[in-house]
Amino acid sequence: MAWDRLGDKARQRLQDQLVREQVRAVASGSAYWKKRFADIGRPAASVTSVDKLASVPAVGERDVSPTGDAAAMASLVLHGGEKHFALHTHGPTLRRALRKKATRSRDYPRIVARETRATSYGWTGLGFRYPVASTRGDLDVLSRTGARMWSVIGATADDALLAAVPPGSVEYDALHYAALGAGAPALFPGIDPAEVATAALLAPPTVLAVAAAAATQVLTGLNEAGVPLKQLRTLLLVGAPTDDERAAARRGLADVGAAGDAVVLGVHVPAGGRLAWAECRPSAGGSGLHTYPDHDLVQVVDPESGDPVSGEPSTAAGAGGELVLSQLGLRGSAVLRWRTGDLAAAIDTSPCPACQRKVPRLVGVRRGALVVATDAGLPLDLRAVAGALAGRADLADWRVVVGGRARDGRQQVVVHLAPNGDAGAATVGAAADIRAAAGMLPSQLVLAENGELGRLPGEALTRRMLLRR
Repeated sequence: MAWDRLGDKARQRLQDQLVREQVRAVASGSAYWKKRFADIGRPAASVTSVDKLASVPAVGERDVSPTGDAAAMASLVLHGGEKHFALHTHGPTLRRALRKKATRSRDYPRIVARETRATSYGWTGLGFRYPVASTRGDLDVLSRTGARMWSVIGATADDALLAAVPPGSVEYDALHYAALGAGAPALFPGIDPAEVATAALLAPPTVLAVAAAAATQVLTGLNEAGVPLKQLRTLLLVGAPTDDERAAARRGLADVGAAGDAVVLGVHVPAGGRLAWAECRPSAGGSGLHTYPDHDLVQVVDPESGDPVSGEPSTAAGAGGELVLSQLGLRGSAVLRWRTGDLAAAIDTSPCPACQRKVPRLVGVRRGALVVATDAGLPLDLRAVAGALAGRADLADWRVVVGGRARDGRQQVVVHLAPNGDAGAATVGAAADIRAAAGMLPSQLVLAENGELGRLPGEALTRRMLLRR
């Protein structure tokens, strides 16, 4: 059955099978995951379904590399030869390889290498940048899912893509293989405005992909360079766009005279992932990011504790969960129960009301919301801060407030503490634990009365994390 027409039971059976295969492959091929399963006392064979996988504690960047050393992320990469291939490769792929081994034995080693050896790397990350690896077989998956994404956004082989995204990034790779899979022409000039304009003059795009925060600037630059944009039908905002970014992009399209039926759609590759999710054209971006159930397992955890969220998160403000990704059937870097740093208001498994695809959709995604910049411009992982404060006996409660400073607007992270007992000792202990967990201190630590914390102004990212605009 088609990937986007699976019923709930069929999708559950498929994902249970893929989870079993992926966990066995990961536990035997990745140095990090070998140690991780041993540390939590869980044999890989015990993880037999999606539900069982949900009981495996989620991990993220800082769990693999506490110091932010990109080289440590190599421990996620699977290593294996013919034995690993024979034991852990998906059934249809293995059967095709064995038939080839019987008929043309010299081709078999090349097939094994294609499926097991990492050959390509893309850069990703929130708190620090690191590469994720792909095998040649993984790149085939990128191409197939990319062709699906191209269909979701309503594009065809007759469309022409101009992608103004950083070379070497996972977003670059996802869009590159999407164009290849769809058989559509594409140019990737990078993010230099002059190079983007030169490429657009050479081949005026019908699909333009640009960082969500830079859409208006890029459109204005193309218009000023004399690029004809009346044929531009699809503007892809890379990185799940905010409402403000989406509104600004729509105004920008109107200002440059884009096609009358032009739409603004979000496309997103979460940190640690490799596959691009997109909003469907019929919804004009209103029904969420469409995932691929045969390669993506999306779940949520409590952003503060990392504990599983029972059921789907509410759409109520502050009640959502952190998106956790497990990529199925990919054999480069092992992305399993991976904390992406994105917040999702809901995972909707009902058919899309606009395009009728039966795939899990991510609604209300806030990209990278749990890793923010301090006033010094350094990334601070709010999950690490929460982990350092949660459960402390010397704290009655706490809040983390992210927002601009009154005097100059520079972003700062302020931790408000309501101590139990000795305020000085509680503050010193909390500061030490935050530094140990997050690698740095927030902008300020402020003492408060317990009753005051509930009255702090700000938009709730989580119950104890507030965003002050």
